[in-house]
Amino acid sequence: MKKIFDYIEAHHDAYLEELFTFLRCKSISTRDEGVEECAQMLSDIMEKSGISTTIYPTSRHPVVYGERIENEDLPTMLIYGHYDVQPPEPLEEWNSDPFEPVIRDGRIFCRGASDNKAQLYTHVKAAEAWLQVEGKLPVNVKYLFEGEEEIGSPDLLPFVEEHKDLLKCDVCFYSDSHYHENGRPQINLGVKGLCYVEITLREAETDLHSMMATCIQNPAWRMVQLLSTLKDPKGNITIDGFYDDVRPLNKLEIEAAGRIPSDEETLKSQYGVKRFLKGRRSDDFYYNLIFEPTCNIAGLYAGFTGDGSKTVLPKKASVKIDMRLVPDQKPEKILEALKDHLCRHGFSDAEIRHYGMVTPSRTPVDHPYVKVAEEALREGFLQEPIVFPGIGGVAPDYVFTGHLGVPTIVIPYAAADQKNHAPNESMVLDGFFHGIRTSAALVYHLAKEAGEYE
Repeated sequence: MKKIFDYIEAHHDAYLEELFTFLRCKSISTRDEGVEECAQMLSDIMEKSGISTTIYPTSRHPVVYGERIENEDLPTMLIYGHYDVQPPEPLEEWNSDPFEPVIRDGRIFCRGASDNKAQLYTHVKAAEAWLQVEGKLPVNVKYLFEGEEEIGSPDLLPFVEEHKDLLKCDVCFYSDSHYHENGRPQINLGVKGLCYVEITLREAETDLHSMMATCIQNPAWRMVQLLSTLKDPKGNITIDGFYDDVRPLNKLEIEAAGRIPSDEETLKSQYGVKRFLKGRRSDDFYYNLIFEPTCNIAGLYAGFTGDGSKTVLPKKASVKIDMRLVPDQKPEKILEALKDHLCRHGFSDAEIRHYGMVTPSRTPVDHPYVKVAEEALREGFLQEPIVFPGIGGVAPDYVFTGHLGVPTIVIPYAAADQKNHAPNESMVLDGFFHGIRTSAALVYHLAKEAGEYE
């Protein structure tokens, strides 16, 4: 590993130059801007690194698949990532051109720097370092990079289902999200699922004068009443059957969550709040973030919302609700439970539109490949990693754990204040270079786990 780490160290400038070219290539999936061109550029980078690559079309944006198969008897890791990015707006809040990478204060500032171009790039360069130093890899590596993650990955599952033999592997790794706010690297072993809906109540055919409020039902008031049926005063979700399928936690998961460093005052300052909610079973910030499902109001609107006053009785009221789910909750079942709940409470006329469903996923804390990731991070970051049994976010983990049947382990290389999806997105240089080291060490420790090294 020393020779490989020395090679990585000697090529810092070359990595940055190539990464910057990659970052300049717009790949805004939400508006189909530059995605195919970026897929071709990524394919070229992978081929140059010694990875055999194929671009597969989908119904919208292509999948870039790569592989380096050394020996069918060796263990195989699958690396997942996404090369599409969020739109850069609002442009006026950026301190520099969002698609012209610059280095300030030890960080790369650019849209896509942390989410997810630099992070997936670390795994490509790690393979290149092995090939340049050793001439081969001690394991097989496959790469699945999609261009639709920022629009909900609509073609990822169909692609995986159609190409199960191609994607056959022992473990899936990917690098996204961020490490702990104290700067220590972390390992994420699961994500929450999602059921996202919009509920609309209608009354009149058009907005009316507010003097009619004595005679005609206001859908905004009905919406207030509807929402009040979804939670009790303590914050518990009151949709019948909502908690029925929540998987009981095991001792290892609870212990792992309890070991996560937590400074409430620092966290409050980070999020700009004065207090955190008390949980159903715990008041611990990370316990609730990882293990508790949610029913969140993401948007609420009705009537006049402009400056000044307007006396109006709105014709409709709408709310957008996202429910983050934990294993073994099923988003389809939760949606039906919500519909039944509304009917029982007098809202059978509610219009319900669902925008997205994601199945929750979790890899066991004691899986042998977790130790592989821990050892790789110790060598790559030179720090002791923190193991998260799961995180509060949503990702397509279940595509791999549920449909390929393999453990999925997330190793983030970006800082907690990366500002992904926001102006001035950044990637810490140390995280980037340590990420390449870690990705290279993953290869070694996976081979060692399989008995390839003493």
